[in-house]
Amino acid sequence: MVALVVVSTFVVLVLGVLVAGLLRSHADILRSLHELGVGVGDPATAVDGHRDSAAAPPAPVSMGPTAGTPQLGDAPTVAGVTPAGDARAIAVTNSGRLTLLGFLSSGCATCVAFWEALQAPGAMDLPDGTRVVIVTKGPDREVPAEVRARATGRVPVVMSTEAWLDYQVPGSPFFVLVDGATGRKVGQGVASTVPQLSELVRRAEHDREPGATRRRPEPVSLDGPAREAAADDVLRAAGIHPGDPSLYPSTLDDVFPFGQPAAAPPGVGGGLPVRAD
Repeated sequence: MVALVVVSTFVVLVLGVLVAGLLRSHADILRSLHELGVGVGDPATAVDGHRDSAAAPPAPVSMGPTAGTPQLGDAPTVAGVTPAGDARAIAVTNSGRLTLLGFLSSGCATCVAFWEALQAPGAMDLPDGTRVVIVTKGPDREVPAEVRARATGRVPVVMSTEAWLDYQVPGSPFFVLVDGATGRKVGQGVASTVPQLSELVRRAEHDREPGATRRRPEPVSLDGPAREAAADDVLRAAGIHPGDPSLYPSTLDDVFPFGQPAAAPPGVGGGLPVRAD
């Protein structure tokens, strides 16, 4: 019996040592992968390495202010270091041209095609005069040697974790289009292919304010009584005053005076009165 207890204790100790060794090996592997840049792309990770639980998921494919993407607004200066370790700052404002910021990682498989394409912007059919800048995370989150191996020197490459935080980049690859005339972001989002990115940039450039030469004012948000007063002003300008019969439709003929739609949604009946007083 004593021998059985001794053997059992020995077996338990050996298994405990093996499990501890496996856990330590697994932690070392994860740490090495992180240092190589694998999985890099979560800018919400704090400086001390802890992930922010409220980090937003990757944005849908678009170059506009869609759900899940950071809001469009002022574009900060991109400041960091080059892959060679020299300080570098890129001002994206005070110019009349567009700047396309490509947030890439050396450890991102999807980024490979964009590393090549963005460093040959002439073949991407971008709007005339568009400047391209590639932004990676800082040397503490990337491997500078890997970034140097991918950089050709044709376009600026800045290593800056701060820029990822300033632009609220949810993952890589991520792209931001900045209008230098207004100093504001006019488009942002992700793309899975280079042609798709080119089309999204052209679309965002087409939608931007034409001939902008100065910073646009922030939009005014109207809530409560202010919104109702603004709506009343619009109605009065159109000749519709309080008590107008058009504000109180009771049948579909009142809503569609030139003929009802081909198929009305189920359950549509009398309309609710619209308040204009």
